[in-house]
Amino acid sequence: MAVLAMAGTMAASLARADAGSMPPAAKTAAAKPAPTAKAAWRTLSPETCAPLGEADRARLPAAWAKYLDATRRCELTAPGGTARVALVSVFAETYYETRAADAPWEDFPKPLLVDRDFRCVGGLPELFPFDQPRTLTLRHGLWREGVPQEIRVQVSNPAVGGDYALPALRWDAAEHRYRAAGAKASADSPCPTS
Repeated sequence: MAVLAMAGTMAASLARADAGSMPPAAKTAAAKPAPTAKAAWRTLSPETCAPLGEADRARLPAAWAKYLDATRRCELTAPGGTARVALVSVFAETYYETRAADAPWEDFPKPLLVDRDFRCVGGLPELFPFDQPRTLTLRHGLWREGVPQEIRVQVSNPAVGGDYALPALRWDAAEHRYRAAGAKASADSPCPTS
């Protein structure tokens, strides 16, 4: 009987909690919403990047010409949406697959962020996904109208300096470009001028 009485008391307590007798802090914790598509952060996988089409290859500056076969376009796609921004980068490991084992490290052009019309809207100071001896992990999120409002890059560095993060890139809607966190409006653009 005591067990049945205790079970009845517990059921009544649970019913009261469901009816709104929880303390305010407990209600807030229980009502925590799932992450929205707007806030969702995505990690860019190098496997999703594709070789450039002929139209994109023709739009790159001359400095990219010898690296075109190893250049990839990586779409930054919002959850459930279509890409409005892409990263264009030379995949160094792909480039060196056809070179001698002792080939010197090239002065590769820096990766570009481009919009759907292939206009440069920003860039990275290091190659994605690999810039000898470093490996980059790129995360993008805080979506607005299919555009990631922030891009974060973590660098895994086996050298003495160790791992580090690049300054976050934040979307400046007025200028239609990404700007490194803390950079002044007059900072040089990573976009090529020719």
